[in-house]
Amino acid sequence: MHESDGFSLCEQCVARQGTSYQIRLVAHRKCFICHGITSRTVPLARKVISAIQRQQWSTFSVGIIMPAEIQEREDELRAELKIRGRETLKSQFSRMISEVVRIETGKKVNRLRPDITILVNVGTSTVELQARPLFVYGRYSKPRNVPQRMYFCPRCSGRGCHQCAGTGYVQTPSVESIVGSRFCKLMGAGRAKFTWFGSEDPDSQVLPPGRPFVLELKNPRRRIPPRRLNLVTGSGILHLSGLRALVDRPVKFPSFVFRTRVRMKASIKVAKDELRKLRGMNGATVRFDSGRGKVVYKKVYSIRTKTRGMGLISEIKMDGGLPVKRLVSGEGVSPSISELLKIPLECEGFDILRVWERGEFQFG
Repeated sequence: MHESDGFSLCEQCVARQGTSYQIRLVAHRKCFICHGITSRTVPLARKVISAIQRQQWSTFSVGIIMPAEIQEREDELRAELKIRGRETLKSQFSRMISEVVRIETGKKVNRLRPDITILVNVGTSTVELQARPLFVYGRYSKPRNVPQRMYFCPRCSGRGCHQCAGTGYVQTPSVESIVGSRFCKLMGAGRAKFTWFGSEDPDSQVLPPGRPFVLELKNPRRRIPPRRLNLVTGSGILHLSGLRALVDRPVKFPSFVFRTRVRMKASIKVAKDELRKLRGMNGATVRFDSGRGKVVYKKVYSIRTKTRGMGLISEIKMDGGLPVKRLVSGEGVSPSISELLKIPLECEGFDILRVWERGEFQFG
Protein backbone atom coordinates (compact mmCIF):
# COMPACT_ATOMS: atom_id res chain seq x y z
CA MET A 1 0.00 0.00 0.00
CA HIS A 2 1.25 3.50 -0.83
CA GLU A 3 0.43 6.53 1.26
CA SER A 4 -0.31 9.93 -0.23
CA ASP A 5 0.04 12.85 2.18
CA GLY A 6 -1.42 15.24 -0.34
CA PHE A 7 -5.00 13.98 -0.30
CA SER A 8 -7.49 13.48 2.51
CA LEU A 9 -10.87 12.10 1.52
CA CYS A 10 -14.16 11.16 3.11
CA GLU A 11 -15.25 7.52 3.09
CA GLN A 12 -17.57 7.89 0.04
CA CYS A 13 -14.88 9.60 -2.06
CA VAL A 14 -12.29 6.95 -1.11
CA ALA A 15 -14.65 4.14 -2.11
CA ARG A 16 -15.15 5.77 -5.50
CA GLN A 17 -11.44 5.75 -6.37
CA GLY A 18 -10.72 2.00 -6.07
CA THR A 19 -7.05 2.73 -5.40
CA SER A 20 -4.35 0.84 -3.52
CA TYR A 21 -2.99 4.11 -2.15
CA GLN A 22 -3.37 4.68 1.59
CA ILE A 23 -5.51 7.81 1.50
CA ARG A 24 -6.34 9.41 4.83
CA LEU A 25 -9.99 9.24 5.89
CA VAL A 26 -11.43 12.51 7.16
CA ALA A 27 -14.83 14.00 7.95
CA HIS A 28 -16.97 15.01 4.98
CA ARG A 29 -16.41 18.72 5.31
CA LYS A 30 -12.59 18.25 5.22
CA CYS A 31 -12.66 16.04 2.11
CA PHE A 32 -10.31 17.29 -0.64
CA ILE A 33 -12.79 16.39 -3.40
CA CYS A 34 -16.34 16.99 -2.17
CA HIS A 35 -15.89 19.48 0.71
CA GLY A 36 -18.78 17.77 2.48
CA ILE A 37 -21.20 17.48 -0.44
CA THR A 38 -21.44 13.68 -0.11
CA SER A 39 -23.13 14.19 3.27
CA ARG A 40 -26.09 15.72 1.37
CA THR A 41 -27.08 12.48 -0.35
CA VAL A 42 -29.80 11.43 2.09
CA PRO A 43 -31.27 14.96 2.60
CA LEU A 44 -31.41 15.43 -1.17
CA ALA A 45 -33.07 12.04 -1.62
CA ARG A 46 -35.71 13.06 0.94
CA LYS A 47 -36.26 16.31 -0.96
CA VAL A 48 -36.75 14.30 -4.15
CA ILE A 49 -39.31 12.04 -2.45
CA SER A 50 -41.22 15.12 -1.29
CA ALA A 51 -41.13 16.74 -4.76
CA ILE A 52 -42.54 13.72 -6.60
CA GLN A 53 -45.52 13.12 -4.31
CA ARG A 54 -47.94 14.91 -6.67
CA GLN A 55 -46.65 13.17 -9.80
CA GLN A 56 -48.24 10.13 -11.46
CA TRP A 57 -45.51 7.89 -12.85
CA SER A 58 -44.17 4.34 -13.05
CA THR A 59 -40.53 4.76 -14.10
CA PHE A 60 -37.88 7.37 -13.40
CA SER A 61 -34.28 8.42 -13.87
CA VAL A 62 -32.09 10.76 -11.82
CA GLY A 63 -29.80 13.36 -13.36
CA ILE A 64 -27.21 15.27 -11.34
CA ILE A 65 -25.84 18.80 -11.76
CA MET A 66 -22.54 18.92 -9.91
CA PRO A 67 -20.36 22.03 -9.29
CA ALA A 68 -17.56 21.99 -11.86
CA GLU A 69 -14.82 22.53 -9.30
CA ILE A 70 -15.62 19.21 -7.60
CA GLN A 71 -15.04 17.25 -10.79
CA GLU A 72 -11.85 19.22 -11.38
CA ARG A 73 -10.51 18.24 -7.96
CA GLU A 74 -11.32 14.59 -8.56
CA ASP A 75 -9.60 14.73 -11.96
CA GLU A 76 -6.56 16.29 -10.29
CA LEU A 77 -6.36 13.51 -7.70
CA ARG A 78 -6.69 10.75 -10.29
CA ALA A 79 -4.06 12.34 -12.54
CA GLU A 80 -1.67 12.67 -9.62
CA LEU A 81 -2.17 9.08 -8.43
CA LYS A 82 -2.49 7.72 -11.98
CA ILE A 83 -5.77 5.92 -11.26
CA ARG A 84 -8.98 5.63 -13.28
CA GLY A 85 -11.42 5.35 -10.41
CA ARG A 86 -14.57 3.28 -10.22
CA GLU A 87 -17.14 5.99 -10.99
CA THR A 88 -17.58 9.74 -10.91
CA LEU A 89 -19.17 11.67 -8.08
CA LYS A 90 -22.12 12.46 -10.37
CA SER A 91 -22.78 8.78 -11.10
CA GLN A 92 -22.39 7.94 -7.41
CA PHE A 93 -24.95 10.59 -6.42
CA SER A 94 -27.34 9.43 -9.15
CA ARG A 95 -27.02 5.79 -8.10
CA MET A 96 -27.50 6.50 -4.38
CA ILE A 97 -30.48 8.83 -4.81
CA SER A 98 -32.06 6.45 -7.33
CA GLU A 99 -31.77 3.62 -4.82
CA VAL A 100 -33.53 5.64 -2.11
CA VAL A 101 -36.34 6.63 -4.50
CA ARG A 102 -36.71 3.05 -5.72
CA ILE A 103 -36.98 1.65 -2.20
CA GLU A 104 -39.29 4.40 -0.92
CA THR A 105 -41.70 4.37 -3.89
CA GLY A 106 -41.43 0.88 -5.37
CA LYS A 107 -40.95 2.43 -8.83
CA LYS A 108 -38.43 1.29 -11.44
CA VAL A 109 -35.39 3.07 -12.88
CA ASN A 110 -35.56 3.50 -16.67
CA ARG A 111 -32.76 5.57 -18.17
CA LEU A 112 -34.00 5.35 -21.78
CA ARG A 113 -37.69 6.32 -21.54
CA PRO A 114 -38.54 7.31 -17.97
CA ASP A 115 -41.97 8.72 -17.18
CA ILE A 116 -40.23 11.33 -15.09
CA THR A 117 -36.68 12.69 -15.02
CA ILE A 118 -35.51 14.01 -11.65
CA LEU A 119 -32.80 16.65 -11.98
CA VAL A 120 -30.91 17.29 -8.74
CA ASN A 121 -28.67 20.35 -8.48
CA VAL A 122 -26.21 19.38 -5.76
CA GLY A 123 -24.67 22.84 -5.50
CA THR A 124 -27.98 24.62 -4.83
CA SER A 125 -29.77 21.64 -3.21
CA THR A 126 -32.73 22.06 -5.56
CA VAL A 127 -34.84 19.47 -7.35
CA GLU A 128 -36.47 19.90 -10.79
CA LEU A 129 -38.94 17.43 -12.31
CA GLN A 130 -39.43 16.90 -16.04
CA ALA A 131 -42.13 14.48 -17.17
CA ARG A 132 -41.97 12.68 -20.50
CA PRO A 133 -44.62 14.03 -22.90
CA LEU A 134 -47.92 12.13 -22.78
CA PHE A 135 -49.70 11.27 -26.02
CA VAL A 136 -53.47 10.82 -25.75
CA TYR A 137 -55.60 9.35 -28.54
CA GLY A 138 -59.31 10.07 -28.72
CA ARG A 139 -62.25 11.09 -30.89
CA TYR A 140 -64.35 14.21 -30.80
CA SER A 141 -67.87 14.90 -32.03
CA LYS A 142 -68.99 18.52 -32.11
CA PRO A 143 -71.97 20.77 -32.79
CA ARG A 144 -72.08 23.39 -35.52
CA ASN A 145 -70.32 26.73 -35.20
CA VAL A 146 -67.39 25.34 -33.20
CA PRO A 147 -64.18 25.44 -35.29
CA GLN A 148 -61.66 22.67 -35.00
CA ARG A 149 -58.59 24.90 -34.63
CA MET A 150 -57.57 28.13 -32.98
CA TYR A 151 -56.94 30.97 -35.43
CA PHE A 152 -54.36 33.74 -35.19
CA CYS A 153 -55.71 37.15 -34.30
CA PRO A 154 -56.10 39.12 -37.57
CA ARG A 155 -54.98 42.33 -35.87
CA CYS A 156 -51.65 41.14 -34.46
CA SER A 157 -51.03 37.92 -36.48
CA GLY A 158 -50.32 35.93 -33.33
CA ARG A 159 -48.04 38.39 -31.54
CA GLY A 160 -50.62 39.29 -28.89
CA CYS A 161 -52.63 42.50 -28.56
CA HIS A 162 -55.51 44.11 -26.66
CA GLN A 163 -58.08 42.66 -29.05
CA CYS A 164 -57.00 39.06 -28.38
CA ALA A 165 -56.19 39.67 -24.68
CA GLY A 166 -52.52 39.04 -25.40
CA THR A 167 -53.06 35.42 -26.49
CA GLY A 168 -52.35 35.91 -30.19
CA TYR A 169 -55.52 33.95 -31.08
CA VAL A 170 -59.12 34.78 -31.95
CA GLN A 171 -61.14 34.43 -28.75
CA THR A 172 -63.67 32.00 -30.23
CA PRO A 173 -64.21 28.62 -28.54
CA SER A 174 -62.76 25.81 -30.64
CA VAL A 175 -62.07 22.11 -30.23
CA GLU A 176 -58.38 22.96 -29.89
CA SER A 177 -58.83 25.64 -27.23
CA ILE A 178 -61.48 23.86 -25.16
CA VAL A 179 -59.91 20.39 -25.21
CA GLY A 180 -56.36 21.71 -24.81
CA SER A 181 -57.26 23.90 -21.84
CA ARG A 182 -59.26 21.19 -20.12
CA PHE A 183 -56.57 18.54 -20.54
CA CYS A 184 -53.78 20.85 -19.36
CA LYS A 185 -55.77 21.48 -16.19
CA LEU A 186 -56.90 17.88 -15.78
CA MET A 187 -53.47 16.32 -16.35
CA GLY A 188 -51.38 19.11 -14.84
CA ALA A 189 -49.64 19.72 -18.17
CA GLY A 190 -47.87 22.87 -19.33
CA ARG A 191 -48.98 22.86 -22.97
CA ALA A 192 -51.08 20.86 -25.42
CA LYS A 193 -50.35 20.19 -29.09
CA PHE A 194 -52.77 18.47 -31.50
CA THR A 195 -52.36 16.17 -34.47
CA TRP A 196 -55.60 15.98 -36.45
CA PHE A 197 -57.03 13.28 -38.72
CA GLY A 198 -58.36 15.73 -41.31
CA SER A 199 -60.47 18.82 -40.73
CA GLU A 200 -63.90 20.29 -41.30
CA ASP A 201 -65.55 23.70 -41.46
CA PRO A 202 -66.58 25.60 -38.31
CA ASP A 203 -70.24 25.15 -39.29
CA SER A 204 -69.78 21.40 -39.88
CA GLN A 205 -71.29 18.96 -37.46
CA VAL A 206 -69.17 15.95 -36.52
CA LEU A 207 -71.33 13.01 -35.50
CA PRO A 208 -70.40 10.23 -33.03
CA PRO A 209 -68.18 8.31 -32.72
CA GLY A 210 -66.30 11.35 -33.99
CA ARG A 211 -63.08 12.39 -35.67
CA PRO A 212 -59.80 10.94 -34.28
CA PHE A 213 -57.03 13.13 -32.90
CA VAL A 214 -53.80 12.77 -30.93
CA LEU A 215 -53.02 15.23 -28.16
CA GLU A 216 -49.45 15.75 -26.94
CA LEU A 217 -49.25 17.01 -23.36
CA LYS A 218 -46.00 18.66 -22.28
CA ASN A 219 -44.63 17.92 -18.80
CA PRO A 220 -47.82 16.36 -17.36
CA ARG A 221 -48.13 15.58 -13.64
CA ARG A 222 -50.65 12.81 -14.33
CA ARG A 223 -50.44 10.09 -16.96
CA ILE A 224 -53.82 8.30 -16.89
CA PRO A 225 -56.46 10.17 -18.94
CA PRO A 226 -60.23 9.79 -18.46
CA ARG A 227 -61.99 7.51 -20.94
CA ARG A 228 -64.52 10.17 -22.01
CA LEU A 229 -65.39 13.82 -21.43
CA ASN A 230 -68.32 16.11 -22.24
CA LEU A 231 -67.31 19.77 -22.60
CA VAL A 232 -69.48 22.87 -22.89
CA THR A 233 -68.71 25.06 -25.93
CA GLY A 234 -71.38 27.77 -25.88
CA SER A 235 -72.91 26.25 -29.02
CA GLY A 236 -73.60 22.79 -27.63
CA ILE A 237 -71.70 19.90 -26.10
CA LEU A 238 -68.34 18.69 -27.37
CA HIS A 239 -68.08 14.95 -26.77
CA LEU A 240 -64.72 13.16 -26.34
CA SER A 241 -64.62 9.37 -26.35
CA GLY A 242 -62.20 6.48 -26.63
CA LEU A 243 -59.52 8.42 -24.77
CA ARG A 244 -56.38 6.44 -24.02
CA ALA A 245 -52.66 7.02 -23.51
CA LEU A 246 -50.37 5.91 -26.33
CA VAL A 247 -47.12 4.17 -25.46
CA ASP A 248 -44.96 6.89 -27.04
CA ARG A 249 -44.80 9.52 -29.75
CA PRO A 250 -46.13 8.00 -32.99
CA VAL A 251 -43.70 8.08 -35.90
CA LYS A 252 -46.46 7.14 -38.33
CA PHE A 253 -50.21 7.69 -38.12
CA PRO A 254 -52.98 5.56 -39.63
CA SER A 255 -54.62 6.82 -42.80
CA PHE A 256 -58.38 7.27 -42.70
CA VAL A 257 -61.57 7.09 -44.73
CA PHE A 258 -64.64 9.18 -43.96
CA ARG A 259 -68.28 9.54 -44.92
CA THR A 260 -69.66 13.04 -45.33
CA ARG A 261 -73.04 14.59 -46.08
CA VAL A 262 -72.56 17.48 -48.51
CA ARG A 263 -75.04 20.27 -49.24
CA MET A 264 -74.62 21.75 -52.74
CA LYS A 265 -76.18 24.68 -54.57
CA ALA A 266 -76.67 24.38 -58.33
CA SER A 267 -76.93 27.19 -60.87
CA ILE A 268 -79.97 25.43 -62.43
CA LYS A 269 -82.43 22.81 -61.21
CA VAL A 270 -81.01 19.31 -61.68
CA ALA A 271 -83.36 16.60 -62.91
CA LYS A 272 -83.33 13.35 -60.99
CA ASP A 273 -82.36 11.31 -64.03
CA GLU A 274 -79.26 13.51 -64.42
CA LEU A 275 -77.95 12.09 -61.16
CA ARG A 276 -77.08 8.86 -62.99
CA LYS A 277 -74.03 10.69 -64.33
CA LEU A 278 -72.57 10.56 -60.83
CA ARG A 279 -72.30 6.77 -60.98
CA GLY A 280 -68.92 7.33 -62.58
CA MET A 281 -67.72 8.68 -59.24
CA ASN A 282 -68.26 5.33 -57.46
CA GLY A 283 -64.85 3.73 -57.03
CA ALA A 284 -63.16 6.55 -58.96
CA THR A 285 -59.60 7.68 -58.37
CA VAL A 286 -59.60 11.44 -58.06
CA ARG A 287 -56.61 13.54 -59.05
CA PHE A 288 -56.01 16.93 -57.49
CA ASP A 289 -53.33 19.54 -56.95
CA SER A 290 -52.19 19.75 -53.34
CA GLY A 291 -51.43 23.46 -53.79
CA ARG A 292 -47.69 22.90 -53.33
CA GLY A 293 -46.92 21.69 -56.81
CA LYS A 294 -47.69 18.07 -55.98
CA VAL A 295 -50.35 15.93 -57.63
CA VAL A 296 -52.26 13.74 -55.18
CA TYR A 297 -54.49 10.75 -55.90
CA LYS A 298 -57.38 9.76 -53.61
CA LYS A 299 -60.32 7.42 -53.99
CA VAL A 300 -64.06 7.99 -53.81
CA TYR A 301 -65.67 4.71 -52.72
CA SER A 302 -69.34 5.57 -53.03
CA ILE A 303 -71.71 8.47 -53.62
CA ARG A 304 -75.48 8.72 -53.15
CA THR A 305 -77.20 11.91 -54.24
CA LYS A 306 -80.71 13.36 -54.12
CA THR A 307 -82.16 16.65 -55.27
CA ARG A 308 -83.51 19.31 -52.93
CA GLY A 309 -85.07 22.25 -54.75
CA MET A 310 -82.27 24.01 -56.59
CA GLY A 311 -79.71 22.06 -54.64
CA LEU A 312 -78.33 18.59 -54.10
CA ILE A 313 -77.42 16.51 -51.07
CA SER A 314 -74.78 13.80 -51.40
CA GLU A 315 -73.47 11.23 -48.99
CA ILE A 316 -69.92 10.40 -50.04
CA LYS A 317 -67.41 7.89 -48.67
CA MET A 318 -63.84 8.82 -49.60
CA ASP A 319 -60.20 8.85 -48.61
CA GLY A 320 -59.04 11.29 -45.98
CA GLY A 321 -57.20 14.26 -47.42
CA LEU A 322 -59.55 14.69 -50.38
CA PRO A 323 -60.93 18.27 -50.12
CA VAL A 324 -64.74 18.12 -50.00
CA LYS A 325 -65.47 21.61 -51.35
CA ARG A 326 -63.10 21.23 -54.27
CA LEU A 327 -64.55 17.78 -55.07
CA VAL A 328 -67.85 19.60 -55.53
CA SER A 329 -66.66 22.65 -57.48
CA GLY A 330 -63.93 20.94 -59.49
CA GLU A 331 -61.27 23.49 -58.57
CA GLY A 332 -58.05 21.63 -59.41
CA VAL A 333 -59.89 18.30 -58.97
CA SER A 334 -60.86 15.72 -61.59
CA PRO A 335 -63.27 14.07 -61.82
CA SER A 336 -65.53 16.31 -59.75
CA ILE A 337 -69.27 16.43 -59.17
CA SER A 338 -69.57 19.63 -61.21
CA GLU A 339 -67.57 18.04 -64.02
CA LEU A 340 -69.75 14.92 -64.21
CA LEU A 341 -73.05 16.84 -64.04
CA LYS A 342 -71.66 19.51 -66.42
CA ILE A 343 -73.07 22.33 -64.31
CA PRO A 344 -71.40 24.69 -61.80
CA LEU A 345 -71.96 23.62 -58.19
CA GLU A 346 -71.12 25.34 -54.95
CA CYS A 347 -70.60 23.53 -51.66
CA GLU A 348 -72.81 25.19 -49.02
CA GLY A 349 -71.53 22.99 -46.21
CA PHE A 350 -70.80 19.45 -45.13
CA ASP A 351 -71.04 17.27 -42.03
CA ILE A 352 -68.81 14.39 -40.94
CA LEU A 353 -70.92 11.26 -40.48
CA ARG A 354 -68.23 8.65 -39.78
CA VAL A 355 -64.45 8.27 -39.79
CA TRP A 356 -62.65 4.94 -40.15
CA GLU A 357 -58.94 4.47 -39.46
CA ARG A 358 -56.85 2.28 -41.73
CA GLY A 359 -53.69 0.76 -40.33
CA GLU A 360 -52.08 1.16 -36.94
CA PHE A 361 -49.91 3.66 -35.15
CA GLN A 362 -46.21 2.98 -35.52
CA PHE A 363 -43.76 3.91 -32.80
CA GLY A 364 -40.01 4.40 -32.92
